[in-house]
Amino acid sequence: MLTIRGIYDGKTIRPLSDEPLPVVDREVPVAILFLEDVAVESNRRLLQGEAAGRMRAARDAMPPLKESVKELVEQGRER
Repeated sequence: MLTIRGIYDGKTIRPLSDEPLPVVDREVPVAILFLEDVAVESNRRLLQGEAAGRMRAARDAMPPLKESVKELVEQGRER
């Protein structure tokens, strides 16, 4: 059995950019397995909203920075 990881965009499947591909010497039948259910569009919007809510809650739980973002960037440049 041969496994090639890829991306499915709802229309086509293409291999990941760093995925090594075997040399093609003949055509063979394949089976494509989706390890996760592909959400329909309405479910996708709901899931995106839930994910955004979790990200906002995680951000709100973080303590504020002791320095401004500009100061942190400048410190990073000095390294």
